[in-house]
Amino acid sequence: MEYQQSDIEVVYRRGDWHSWSDIVRWLEQGLSRDQQADNELSEAESRQLLDDFRTLDQQGKGFTTDPADAYRVLQSIH
Repeated sequence: MEYQQSDIEVVYRRGDWHSWSDIVRWLEQGLSRDQQADNELSEAESRQLLDDFRTLDQQGKGFTTDPADAYRVLQSIH
């Protein structure tokens, strides 16, 4: 993984997410405008987060509003 739990906390501060697909759309939009989804995330972090959140969405993993829980779920797919 290219990112840390603090990066997941950045993502969760950027929106009121209700699903993994909400986060995927936000990351896709950010990457389409620039090389990174957010000024606190590198391009590599943004792309890895997009891939991993997309995987969670495709696998139907249960969504959580807690960034620490989300980080644990993301770690489970690696």
